[in-house]
Amino acid sequence: MLKQVILAATLAVAMVPLAQAKEVEGKQVTVLGRNWVVTPVKDAPGQFRAKRLNVELIPFRSPAMIGSRQATRAFKAATGCSANIDSMVKSIDGSYYAQMICPK
Repeated sequence: MLKQVILAATLAVAMVPLAQAKEVEGKQVTVLGRNWVVTPVKDAPGQFRAKRLNVELIPFRSPAMIGSRQATRAFKAATGCSANIDSMVKSIDGSYYAQMICPK
């Protein structure tokens, strides 16, 4: 199911030029006091994954900001590129996937 969602998002942005995001391997960034790990998706060039680390193990605490906005900031901090909001999807494990839009 997740692969189908990612594939659909990738196909949806096929008209947008692929981002030339910096190659980042598991970069950890902090957004509003929350730690995120941003990694590239191996099968989709220009697409990245952001996962929030919950070291306190409090699953239902209120976020400092809506998770998708935090993920967008995490993508920007880790790659230097902006996330294409139209391509952003959230998986069942709480990870966000998005295609990057990089300045030339």
